[in-house]
Amino acid sequence: MLAGKNILVTGASSGIGLATARVLATHGARVALTGRNEEALRSALKGPGAIAIPGELTKAGECQRVVEAAASALGSLHGLVNCAGVLKGGAVGSPQFNLQNYQDNFAINTQVVFEMMQHAVPHLKATAPGTAGSSIINVTSVNAKQSFAACAAYCASKAAADMLTQCAAVDLAEEGIRVNSVNPGVIVSQLQKRGGLDEDQYAAFLQRSVDVTHPLAKFRGKIGQPEEVGELIAFLMSDHASFITGECIAIDGGRQRLGAR
Repeated sequence: MLAGKNILVTGASSGIGLATARVLATHGARVALTGRNEEALRSALKGPGAIAIPGELTKAGECQRVVEAAASALGSLHGLVNCAGVLKGGAVGSPQFNLQNYQDNFAINTQVVFEMMQHAVPHLKATAPGTAGSSIINVTSVNAKQSFAACAAYCASKAAADMLTQCAAVDLAEEGIRVNSVNPGVIVSQLQKRGGLDEDQYAAFLQRSVDVTHPLAKFRGKIGQPEEVGELIAFLMSDHASFITGECIAIDGGRQRLGAR
């Protein structure tokens, strides 16, 4: 499905990013992985088609360096998947909801998406002619579509990334570059634990997600898996999705349709 395509994946040392890189490779793509954990990157995906490019994307110049390194190592770029993200909570009016909280969420969830797209577009324009087009996929969140307590800056940063996606889709369509986002609900990953939940709290959070907030999870007895998000991304990256652009596609077991719980 993805044979002959060279794809750069951010946030690829764990979670959805790592699973996506593996799924893309399974479908035949050559993948460049970037993330902060160099050891995890190098052990994540072994094989002749995988390139590890460690980087801290929130630092000045790093997004450009990583894009250029990926294009050089792979020979060209047909796709970009922005998976890198952070969740730093804080209720409006609380001490945690401050300028630093706001900036931390937007730095990686929005600005890195902007910078990676900006630097990848020239490479994607170059590979689009004579094919079904190039592709950018941004991993945002159900939080981009629905308000939640105690994470206003995170929700706003993901909503901004969705709007970047939709505007870029309009601007780049005539260049043969499709731009879409996927909006996961709760997916098994390190995101919530890095956001402050301990093991017991995380286990309770996952159980409530199955029992209360994600209707399809209750039917099948488990919450979303990162590989499932990876398969959606692989489809959107493929020529099977050559007429899809500007979409923000939920993969949340019905979470958005259920509403606030």
